[in-house]
Amino acid sequence: MLQFDLTKRHAGIVLWGDTWSLRAVHDLVHKVNEESPVVQNKEGFLLGLAYDVRKAYEGQREKAVREYFEDRCPIYGVQILWPVVIAQVALLRAGMAFIPTDRMDQSVMYELEHLVDRAVREATPAGADEILEQMKRLGEAHAHVETVIDSRCGYFVSLPPKQRVTQLAMLLASLDSMYGFRVELARRNGAEGVISLDSFEPYAAGAEWPDFQW
Repeated sequence: MLQFDLTKRHAGIVLWGDTWSLRAVHDLVHKVNEESPVVQNKEGFLLGLAYDVRKAYEGQREKAVREYFEDRCPIYGVQILWPVVIAQVALLRAGMAFIPTDRMDQSVMYELEHLVDRAVREATPAGADEILEQMKRLGEAHAHVETVIDSRCGYFVSLPPKQRVTQLAMLLASLDSMYGFRVELARRNGAEGVISLDSFEPYAAGAEWPDFQW
C-alpha cells in the first residue's frame, strides 16, 4: 500500500510504500514508458519516477516502519517535488490510454492518482480543485511538459515555502504549450493569476536551482 507525507516546507511529498507496492509502480512506469507512443523520449522525464521509486525500495532514500497492532513492516520513501509528481502521474495516465493494460496496471494507476489527490487536498483544501483540474490537462501537453519542467521546478523551489502551494496551480498552468498566449492575454486585460515567463528564463537558460529545503 502506498502512503504519503507532506514535506515540512511545502516543496512536495514523501512517497512511501513497502517493497512490493513500490516495485509495482516501478514496473508500471517502465511498461508505459517503453510501450506507449505518447512517450517519445524513452530516457526522459517519466522514467524519473521509476528511478525514484527504485532508489526508495533499494533503501537508498527514506526508511521507516509501519506499525499495525503488533505487526511491524519496513517501508521506504522518496521525496518528490509537487510539480514533478503531479506531472509524472498525469503523463503516466495519458500514456496508458494508448496501450493494452490489465486490472493490475489500472489498480496501481488508481492508487497513485488517489494518493496525489489526497495529498493535494491535505496540503491546500481551498486550492485543491484548481490544482487537480490543471493536472488533468497536463496529459494533453505531454511533449511540451518535458521541455519546460526543469525551468518550472527551478522557479518553484526558489519561492518562499508558503508561496509554493499557493502558486502551484499557476505553475502547472505554465506547463501548457499555449501558456505564452495566456500570459499576453492577461497582460492586455490587466488580469492577475499568471506567472510571467520572465520568471522561468534564468532556469531555462541553464541556471542552477537555488539551494532549498523540503
